[in-house]
Amino acid sequence: MNIPSIGGARGIFEYFVPGTFVLMNLGLVALLLPFVDDETREFILATADNPILILVVAVGFGYLIGVLLRLFRTEYPDKWSAAWLRKTYRLAHRDNDDNKPGLWASEDFPYIGWLEEVCKQYLSPEAESFYKKIWADRKQDGQNRQFFNFCKVLISSEDERSANEINAAEALSRYIAGMFYAVVLSFVLVLFTVVLRLVYYGQITVGLVLILLTYLAAIVIILNFFRFVRIKEVEIVFAASFKNRSIFTEEIVVEDQMETLEDVPKSIS
Repeated sequence: MNIPSIGGARGIFEYFVPGTFVLMNLGLVALLLPFVDDETREFILATADNPILILVVAVGFGYLIGVLLRLFRTEYPDKWSAAWLRKTYRLAHRDNDDNKPGLWASEDFPYIGWLEEVCKQYLSPEAESFYKKIWADRKQDGQNRQFFNFCKVLISSEDERSANEINAAEALSRYIAGMFYAVVLSFVLVLFTVVLRLVYYGQITVGLVLILLTYLAAIVIILNFFRFVRIKEVEIVFAASFKNRSIFTEEIVVEDQMETLEDVPKSIS
């Protein structure tokens, strides 16, 4: 599996970009907070005018903040996205007579129950048979991230092309999750600044209000679509596991042979 690094594409988009985004907002807030002294403002502006210094600060602190954001689990934005869709997206209840949400809008990652519906309704009989043989028994209230990660490792060891597709889908999910946390944190920081400036100066800064509206729109858009991005990630892993099903079926054959050997009575010496 690809490990995100500072110089790698995944390291840049999963860690550096969200972290630098928060760092920029921290600098903006530090400039506009009413109780910040002039010397601090001058220091921030002088740092921003020095390309080398700002690069050092961005790489060091931006990456650090990105790592801290990455410690927050990707599953939380996924669950919030599903909850948002259940409230706002009428098609989330389309397939249920009792008005309960569909599995795609209610089940936890990696949506093993939803995969069963997909296999039955949309995929080939071979794919459904593979699901029943390999995936179905791994369903634990729809959750089994350990098995999901196990599948990714096996596929990556055998199929580089599929591994690249899986890594790209995973990186996109983590980037969006990281940016979600970054935008929410930045929204809170800017809102705090707007409120303080209103209290201290009795005025509202139009530019900050526009930034707040932009961040709010970004949050709503992510909540509207993040569950679908994660579903796509799971479907890619399932398709790759079906493509490389020989890896999994060989494991089963070996287990069956071992069980058969254990059942054979030992010959009397």
